[in-house]
Amino acid sequence: MGSERKSKEEKKIRKRSPTPESEAYDFVLKILYSELDSFISEKKSKDKHRDKNSKRDHHHSKLEFQELTKDDYFSKNNEFATWLIEEKKVFFSDLSSDSAREYFLDFIKAWNKQKLDSRYYEGISSGLRSAHNWKLK
Repeated sequence: MGSERKSKEEKKIRKRSPTPESEAYDFVLKILYSELDSFISEKKSKDKHRDKNSKRDHHHSKLEFQELTKDDYFSKNNEFATWLIEEKKVFFSDLSSDSAREYFLDFIKAWNKQKLDSRYYEGISSGLRSAHNWKLK
């Protein structure tokens, strides 16, 4: 029994001992795996870079876009007031509450169809409220 065990171990050792062909094969595999790793990391880097650029270039792309509802009346008021002046030629302060809400529904439709300039989706810090020219010093 001892000799059988020894011969099995010798066969395993012989199988593991490198031959010129197996060394070449291992070398080629190392190169291929190295190239594959480089390719994958380069691809990930490009994808990451492309994602950053696409967010910068397409602020209201479908991925980042959030549809509005009538509940967004106060949170999108600056954008709405700007839209009123530019598109409807009406100042927010000149509208009754009911007519402002009606106009806001039109604004929602334009927003949700992504028909507005990108600056609306980026956010407008303040909008004109009235036609009055305040002379504050």
